Amino acid sequence: MENKKQTALTQAEINSRNAKSNFGTKGWLLIILCGFMLYFSTGTSVDGLNATVEGLAAKHGWNTAVLLGFSTVSGLVSIIGMFIFGLVCDRIGARKLAVISLIIGGLSYIWYGHVTSIFQYAVALCLVSIFSNVYAWIAGGAYLSSWFPHKKGLALGWATMGNNMASATIVIIITGLTAVLGGIQWAITVIGIAMIIVAVWAFFTPDTPKQAGVNPDNLTDEEAKELYADDEEDGLKASKWTYGKLIRTREFWLISIGLGLYMLITVGVMSQLVPRLMNLGFSQTKAVGSMTVCALVGVVGSYLWGVLDQKLTTRVATAIYGIWYAAAIVFNLIPNIACIYISLFMLGVSIGGNANWPVSLVSTVYGHKNFAKVYSLINPCISVIRMLSFAALALSLTMTGSYSGAYVGFVILAVIAAGMIYCVNDKKHADS
Repeated sequence: MENKKQTALTQAEINSRNAKSNFGTKGWLLIILCGFMLYFSTGTSVDGLNATVEGLAAKHGWNTAVLLGFSTVSGLVSIIGMFIFGLVCDRIGARKLAVISLIIGGLSYIWYGHVTSIFQYAVALCLVSIFSNVYAWIAGGAYLSSWFPHKKGLALGWATMGNNMASATIVIIITGLTAVLGGIQWAITVIGIAMIIVAVWAFFTPDTPKQAGVNPDNLTDEEAKELYADDEEDGLKASKWTYGKLIRTREFWLISIGLGLYMLITVGVMSQLVPRLMNLGFSQTKAVGSMTVCALVGVVGSYLWGVLDQKLTTRVATAIYGIWYAAAIVFNLIPNIACIYISLFMLGVSIGGNANWPVSLVSTVYGHKNFAKVYSLINPCISVIRMLSFAALALSLTMTGSYSGAYVGFVILAVIAAGMIYCVNDKKHADS
């Protein structure tokens, strides 16, 4: 960080320090907390549906296709919810929002397991989807950007491992608990209770490092005095940005569309990866196993992208990510088994970094004090673009009879998105 007055630390020393995972005990506890919140978010509203939809349909004799249809509805509703609760977070802070949303999310998930009608199922799933996004991305993002304003990339690299661990393990856990406890509803109940326990953890985690008695980025008192001499440490003042001012900035559109395209590609590729691999000659068991390995590779990918975030700047690392993603899909299009395996590894690394960029880039470009307000508008825009992925897949199937056409489109979109992100000015608005 460049300062208005001479500092004893050189820029090289600052960069070296920011690339190390020396978060301190309290900092690590916060990162682990955010990791759990991301785990439950992905586990309850996305990947866990692979087990719960089938389980609840079998239990009540409901149509699986009907239940799956509500997943789209809940996704749309959650976009509105994140917009509203982004404004709430800007006013009350990360801690209160995390506690409230984890408790409501946990209770909603317990209810989701015990619903007795399809109407109740739809309402419960909407609540689960809303609050899983709120505690993970709104509250969790505000936590990380406040505690680690200049090490957020690395902190996110560790925290977002929670997403990938959920993809790799949540179905196994739900299936195992169902067998042990004698019903899908009790497996869901256990996970809901675990979420409420995490809410207690969040209750004792302050909004800012200053409130916890430590410095941002785990700096020493001397370093903090030099690097944050002009920085406000209260962390709870509402942002001065208005939505009118925000949408008039070039960066808003570059980030929203660029990251939205990344998300669209991820959903498009991963949601149909198993059917595509089967079309390429994989057995169902092998295809599912390959997807699990992708998720596990993503755990390492989360960290690697976090390191690049710190070393190359968030803007550059995010742009490189798009080129890497495009190359991964190109390998997947080559009808050669070696290329397919290379693509699976590269896709695993890609999905590992996908969750890092929205929080890190928004905080970098608009400043950590403005994060909650700005993110409350950018994230819904990203989500709207992400949801177009299913239309792209359907169009590809209609026009070409396969997903290859969509994959070619994803390559082009990844390169376009990378170019847009690279054009972002990451210094103009940071202190606004």
